[in-house]
Amino acid sequence: MKNTDKTETVAKGNSKTNDKKANRFNITDRMLNSVVVLFFVVVWLLLSFFETAQLYRIESLSLFMDTKMFFKDMMSAPSGLLSYVASYLVQFFHYPVLGAAIYVALLYVAYRLVKKAFDIPARWSLLALLPVTFLLATNTFMGYWIYYMKIPGYYYVAVLGFISILASLVAYKKMRLWGKFIFLPMSVIIGYPLIGVYSLVGALLMGVYSMINAKNIVARIAMPLLALMLIAAVPALYYYHLYTSTSLILMYGAAVPAYQWTLFGFDWFSGKVWVMWLPFLFLFLNIVIYVSCGKFKEGEKIVKRYTMIQPLLLLIVVAVTWSFWFSDTNFRIELAQDKAMWDEDWERVADLGQVKHTPTRQIVMNRNIALLRTRRAGEEMFRWEDGSAETKSLISVRLAQTGGKMSYYQYGRFNFCYRWCVEDAVEYGWRIEYLKHAVRSLIANGEYTLARRYVDMLKHTTFHKGWAERFDKMIQNPKLVEKEQEIVVPRQLCCYKNTLDVDDSFVEAYLLNVMTSNLFVDQTPLCAEATLMSALIRKDTQLFWNTMIAYLNTHKNLYRIPTHYQEALLLYANIDRRADISKFKFDEKIKKRFSNFTKHTSKYKGMTEKEMAPYFKDDFGDTYWYFYFFIREIMSN
Repeated sequence: MKNTDKTETVAKGNSKTNDKKANRFNITDRMLNSVVVLFFVVVWLLLSFFETAQLYRIESLSLFMDTKMFFKDMMSAPSGLLSYVASYLVQFFHYPVLGAAIYVALLYVAYRLVKKAFDIPARWSLLALLPVTFLLATNTFMGYWIYYMKIPGYYYVAVLGFISILASLVAYKKMRLWGKFIFLPMSVIIGYPLIGVYSLVGALLMGVYSMINAKNIVARIAMPLLALMLIAAVPALYYYHLYTSTSLILMYGAAVPAYQWTLFGFDWFSGKVWVMWLPFLFLFLNIVIYVSCGKFKEGEKIVKRYTMIQPLLLLIVVAVTWSFWFSDTNFRIELAQDKAMWDEDWERVADLGQVKHTPTRQIVMNRNIALLRTRRAGEEMFRWEDGSAETKSLISVRLAQTGGKMSYYQYGRFNFCYRWCVEDAVEYGWRIEYLKHAVRSLIANGEYTLARRYVDMLKHTTFHKGWAERFDKMIQNPKLVEKEQEIVVPRQLCCYKNTLDVDDSFVEAYLLNVMTSNLFVDQTPLCAEATLMSALIRKDTQLFWNTMIAYLNTHKNLYRIPTHYQEALLLYANIDRRADISKFKFDEKIKKRFSNFTKHTSKYKGMTEKEMAPYFKDDFGDTYWYFYFFIREIMSN
């Protein structure tokens, strides 16, 4: 009886201990679930409200049409269905809050499948969050790569492919041996045309899973070998019998982001481009490790270290998300300016350009055209920071791709805008942005028949039908064009022959040269001021006097010459002693300030301009004089 009592006492003690552990784990499980939910909510908030302009631009750099031809075109390449669905989902970024919600929901589906596929219990939820974090990083790490990605619907391709892999693995695990021998080859043979390389990765993971976890020795050997044979043979078979227009080496990279191609595949080590592959590399390694681990069994050692490991996992998740999130103020300003220009909100474009750091040339160009459109150029053009900050990109970024089309259109170079639309469409495929620029440029040029072709394409999109119908009315009734400021104002800047010559991809340099190469007889006031602004940037004395005269001739009722133009008059008169500026009226404040500037200059004789610049910044940084002497090495591409 005594032994029985002791046994009962020990059992009760163990039961209480187990209950305490269970309660502790239940509380922790709920806390971890809350942390996971918070992670997805934060990601949604960041994408919806911090990356609004980027999501909108990503949508404009994609295309989905509800036509049979579009579907057939997508399906003509391996991974066709994946790209088709991805392109469909990307268009919802037209409304960033909705688009971000769809994307985050799919990330959550991926998270749940990671838990399901690798039998990860609730108390190790943060482990399941790791691969999802790297999956998110494949998009947040892109930055300027959004302009150069050739895969249709790129933003969703990785997450959809990842979900396909995990869903296949979950189904594979539940099958009997004979079912696995059928499912594995079918997943590659049927899956490759639909989801491309992700079907091959899925087969590899199934093979590795069987090699480590299968109880049958035949399955342990046969399944990995079968997977390797399928990976090697299926793309080649499809190449010779179906996708003959695609090179064989690219068949093994179908639906993989092409950051850098060479004759033999990917050039991962070209400069720093290989860094762009890190999220994909870590994602793949993450999954291989999980497959290798089999089930996550909680031994006593793991339970004891449980409290220490959880904060470490959370720290890794936060660190990866933070470090792989592309953060560049200039990039975000460029995107926001582009959105505002499409909305014809020129006040906002100008205000966004009022930065306190060195801007990129695209920001400056956008700001200048906005100041011209809002009649603020003469007072504010040189008030804000100028220069040419390098883009934070691992590749050489060309303005022709990022903002050239918009710049050409706004300055009345309609042929150049359309030319770059066609050239980039050949390289990257037609996109919403290219189609819209093409339509506006062709209508501005009076080429209504060709414009209708692109309007008809836009009518088959989901969110741009209204835009297309508005411009279709202009095609049917050209008199309506005169009421559209979106076309009328750029036409006022087309005071020169709208020919098509060579720009060598140097957008700003070409525009400056065109605007000032010859003075036009029938200049509009807007065109005359644009040529004057270009002359001020070029810092050419004779060019300034010619453009200044043209500006005054087209602004005869000018009450007062704007501040920066007064500053330029005083400066160039000081440089060219032959110039007579006695007939001009100057503000006494500006004349006195110029006198102080010249006196200030004499204090630093013998110093280089670069050495002198800091001493002039505070007092004269908002003048044309400062721009003329100290903003020198402008790199315009």
